Amino acid sequence: MAHLVAIQTSTGEWQAFVVAHPSNRFVGDIDVIGREVPSFCHMRAWDGVPKAEAERLARSLKGVPKAARHAAILKASEGLRLSASAGTPV
Repeated sequence: MAHLVAIQTSTGEWQAFVVAHPSNRFVGDIDVIGREVPSFCHMRAWDGVPKAEAERLARSLKGVPKAARHAAILKASEGLRLSASAGTPV
């Protein structure tokens, strides 16, 4: 199972990554489509993304407009288990 990792940057923008083998810190991990998880102000991670669906999910969330991205991340996290949370929401 992969992890859906949602981060909020210092500007308040949400970004989503799907990481197959996350470290304990998440920062610097490489997601399934080759992007590096940057530093963040707030982060939540959910476990339970099937490996067969991981790349499709990462690409679909990457293409969501910024204004709708947080809602799309929350929708994608339904049915997954919250595995980590850090930082303070902006």
